[in-house]
Amino acid sequence: MSPMEPHREKARLAAAGYAPAPEASALIYGMIGMALFSVGMWGAGRFYDMPLIPHLSLVGVGSLIAFPVGIWLRTKRKRRHVDAYQAELVRLGAGRRS
Repeated sequence: MSPMEPHREKARLAAAGYAPAPEASALIYGMIGMALFSVGMWGAGRFYDMPLIPHLSLVGVGSLIAFPVGIWLRTKRKRRHVDAYQAELVRLGAGRRS
């Protein structure tokens, strides 16, 4: 174990406290985005008493748009975690200095 390992562990735990790393894969985030969009469309259809079957292409296109939005969200959360980890390393005095 190198002398920097305790700093890295402390930095990882501190960063996870306010910017947790995403635990699921990008595929899962995309599928969850599609599912949330579909449930939202179903809820809106029920609220406005509008059948979704005639508008199935709209639901399909919306779901396909929601997939990359889920992937983008995961990428953003991962970047936020990495930035927080780097900031914690610098705060602890073990990070890169440029």
